[in-house]
Amino acid sequence: MNLRALRAFVIFMLTAVGFVSLDLPGAFASPAPDSKRMARAKDLIADEQWTHAVEELRAAVADPKEPNRDEAMFWLAHSEYQAGDAGAALQTIARLEREAPSSRWVRPARSLRIEIAQRLRRDDVLWLTAAPPPPPPAPPRVPVAATPAPPAPGPVPVPPTSPAGYVPRPPVAPAAAAPPMPPAPPAAWMPEPFAPDMDLRIEALSSLMPQHPDRVIPLLKAIALEADNPEARRAVFVLAQCARPEARLTVVELARQAAEPVRVAAIREIGRFKGPDVSKTLFQVYSNATPRVKREVVTSLGDRADTMTLFQIAKVERDPQVRNTAIVTLGRAGGRDQLRTLYTVSGADARGVVLVALFNARDEDELIQIAEREKDPALRREALFRLRLLGTEKARRYLAAHRQ
Repeated sequence: MNLRALRAFVIFMLTAVGFVSLDLPGAFASPAPDSKRMARAKDLIADEQWTHAVEELRAAVADPKEPNRDEAMFWLAHSEYQAGDAGAALQTIARLEREAPSSRWVRPARSLRIEIAQRLRRDDVLWLTAAPPPPPPAPPRVPVAATPAPPAPGPVPVPPTSPAGYVPRPPVAPAAAAPPMPPAPPAAWMPEPFAPDMDLRIEALSSLMPQHPDRVIPLLKAIALEADNPEARRAVFVLAQCARPEARLTVVELARQAAEPVRVAAIREIGRFKGPDVSKTLFQVYSNATPRVKREVVTSLGDRADTMTLFQIAKVERDPQVRNTAIVTLGRAGGRDQLRTLYTVSGADARGVVLVALFNARDEDELIQIAEREKDPALRREALFRLRLLGTEKARRYLAAHRQ
């Protein structure tokens, strides 16, 4: 990967998790201009000269006057990994977390750690990232009993059946077993304490999906169903990349029952599925959906060029905005025959939209027929206007013959 593409990816990752604000001028710029050493290191990275890049970056990290030491540590970890030394890369990532914990370069460095764990098949590290154990519960507070007053002096009574001088004590209840402590993160891999954000968790789950789909799918579903979770749509995307039937069924469930933004994302992914039953599934979701979700279903059906289902929606939908979206999408999908039928059965409020759709479908013949037979002058003018925009040979001949 060349330097420009690699940096674009890193900036995208930083932006996606909110470390870079698009509202700030110069948001994509470095905090300070690159030093000559950093510029040389980036040129070496662009040429994939990893060993020489490591030398330059180690010198940059060791220089207390280097203005972008945190960025240098990220590129150093990246270069060490590319040079084949994953252990050195992990140490550099840990150093970056330790010395610059609030740096915007920590997030892509942790993403690199996940990639290394996946390459080395350290599923334990990935699981600790994907589903970190909860913090151990605080020990229960034991109430302190009031100190009893000392007994009055006198002889200690001895039970008649006990030996002289022996006083039995009440039995002591066995101590409750302490709950098992959760496994600690591997010291060579994770900082202490380790608290991965949701973005890292989903990334780790994506890495675990090929080998552990039965465990990963329920976790991603739970994340997608969390209220007000900004990463829920990413969980849907990861689920949709899995070809297993249970993963796809989960995406369909989310399209029916998740929060509206997640439902929209799920429908978008369903529209990309292969198979003869996809349109049927989309229409089933459509039957019990909000207007926004319905419009997304219409868009997905248009991407699949499913003119028959779009025609059915355009006929029965009562929401004018959704209906009009279906009509326009039908034109983009090339549904000329369905649009011709719609024009004859639609009311005046929908016929103008059908004209737009016929224009999108480049149906010059039907537009000419409407210009000939339409009694409504506004609709007839619209048909003629669309013929002028098309500018096909047949349209020009008709307009010239009728001096339009």
